[in-house]
Amino acid sequence: MSENQQPVVSRTQPVVDYGSTFRTESQRRPTFIPIESPRRYSKMAHSSLSGHEAQNRLQRLEYFLNVVNQMCIGFITIYISYLTLRTGLSGTGLHAWLVTIGFSFFMAEGVMVHYGGNVLTNGYKRQTKTTIHWVLLTLGGGCGAAGALIKMIQKGFLLQSTHGKLGMTAFILCILAMSSGVAALFSARVKKLITPLLNKTFHNLLGFTCFVIALVTQYYGYQTGYFKSRSETDFQILMKCLTLISLVLSSYGPMKALYQKFKNISQQF
Repeated sequence: MSENQQPVVSRTQPVVDYGSTFRTESQRRPTFIPIESPRRYSKMAHSSLSGHEAQNRLQRLEYFLNVVNQMCIGFITIYISYLTLRTGLSGTGLHAWLVTIGFSFFMAEGVMVHYGGNVLTNGYKRQTKTTIHWVLLTLGGGCGAAGALIKMIQKGFLLQSTHGKLGMTAFILCILAMSSGVAALFSARVKKLITPLLNKTFHNLLGFTCFVIALVTQYYGYQTGYFKSRSETDFQILMKCLTLISLVLSSYGPMKALYQKFKNISQQF
């Protein structure tokens, strides 16, 4: 090798330009995609999981409150049955037993049949629930109306007390609710006169109003001489509290159903 020739080792080596903006962007761009996408996905998953968990908690709370309500209904029914059967089913005793069995038991269970939080009927199909609903309300309306009618005949239809006036109102509403129930059952045949939605909404509203007034009547019934002479004051307070609790918890499902029906009516009209 001559002295004038210089080695060109450095020129033949590959040179990488680390300062090139083009190559830097091509290297950085893929790094943003896998980092940003999982963050969005994780937020959506967390939000969906939270909503599902909140729904499960609400459902468990409804189940728990329904169990409490069933206990209240059972206690009221069993005690009044024991009290009236022990003293004899005649006159006021027969009246008290029939209205308790009819309104506080059969009707309370009937208005909750379609409620999703009802632990007793939640697993049944809708058609089965409808059948149970009609059977319970027919029994409840029949027993309740018969019990109220017995007392009205005893009093000569001259009812002056709050308990008596409310009882007569519940009796009238019960008859109207049962009549509208028959029309709601055959709503397809009378749809030329009134739409099935309006007919069923009117029936549910009438029946729910009858149920509320009937249980308020039951509340005032614990202040009558028949019950006072057969129970202590503390027990009267207990029965009043249990009746009010049953009224509130039993009304939750029907009120949700009525709200949905009114919402559908407002959308149609």
